[in-house]
Amino acid sequence: MIKKLILGIFTIILFINFETAYSEIFIKAKVNNQIITNFDIKNERNYLLALNPNLKNLPNENLNRYAIDSAINEKVKKIEIEKKYQILENNNIIQKIIKDLYSEIGISNIDEFKNYLKKYNIDLNIVKKKIAIEVAWNDYIVQKFNNSILVDEAKIRNKINELSKQNSVENILLSEIIFTVNENENFDNKFNKIKESISKIGFEETAKVYSVSESKKDGGKIGWVYKSQLTNKISESIETVQIGEFTDPITVPGGFMLLKLNEKKNQLLEIDEEEQFKKAVNFEKNRQLTMYSTLQYKRIYNEAVINEF
Repeated sequence: MIKKLILGIFTIILFINFETAYSEIFIKAKVNNQIITNFDIKNERNYLLALNPNLKNLPNENLNRYAIDSAINEKVKKIEIEKKYQILENNNIIQKIIKDLYSEIGISNIDEFKNYLKKYNIDLNIVKKKIAIEVAWNDYIVQKFNNSILVDEAKIRNKINELSKQNSVENILLSEIIFTVNENENFDNKFNKIKESISKIGFEETAKVYSVSESKKDGGKIGWVYKSQLTNKISESIETVQIGEFTDPITVPGGFMLLKLNEKKNQLLEIDEEEQFKKAVNFEKNRQLTMYSTLQYKRIYNEAVINEF
C-alpha cells in the first residue's frame, strides 16, 4: 500500500514537472509555419550577448527586439537555402570563422571558448549551426548571382592609370552599416534604433547587430580606400562628416548605407598597378554580391508569411 502511494505521488510529481516545463515553452513567431519558440529567442539573445558583450548596454526592450528579429531573419534564410542545398555544420570554413570569433573577444583556444559560452548557457553546437546558415547563405548568393556580376575592368584600369600619374592621393579609412527596411517596418523607427545603438555601443558593434553586409562580422570595416575610387554620391557624403562621424543614410539597391570616416591621410603615391587592379576588381565584385544578397533577402522576407505572438 505504501509502495503504491509513493509510486502514485512520484507519478504526480513527474506529471506536474512535465506540465510545468511544457507550459514554459511557447511559440513567439512563425515563418511559413515553421515555429520560433521563446526558448529559441532566449538562445538567440544569449548567443548575441556572448559574441557582442557590449550589447548589454542596450535597453532591454531593444535587445529583446533584436533577438526576435535575428531569429526570424535566420529562419527566413534557412527555409530558402534548404529548398536547394544541405546546410553543412562541419567544414574548414566554419572552423576558421569560429576561431576568428573567439580570437576577437580575446580567447586563445576552443576549450576556453566552450567554457566562455557556458557562462551564457550556449553550447558550441548552437554556434556551429548559426555560422553554418550564414556560410550556406553566402554560397547560395554566390551560386545564384555570380554570373550576373558585371565589372568594368577597363574603367578600373583607367582610374588606376590616372592615380599613378598623381604625386599624392587622399586615402580614407571607412566602416559601413548597410540596413534594409522591410514592408512591415518604418524607416524613421529603424534609423532611430540604429542611431540609439551607435550612441550606446558604438558604430562597430552596431554594425554587427544591424548591418546586412558581409563586413558586419568585422564590425563594418571596409579598410583603406582611395577617395577618388568612390562614386560621386558617396564621396560627397563623406565630405559632410568629420573623422569619427558617420554620414546620413545613403540610398543603395535594396536598402540604405551609413559610412563612418575613421581616418584620412594624404599619401605619397607608389602603387603596384596590377595589385591595385586586383583589389579594385574584388572590391567591386563583393559590393555587387552584397547588393544581390540584400535584394534577395528583402524579396524572400517580404514573400514569407511571418506572424509574431
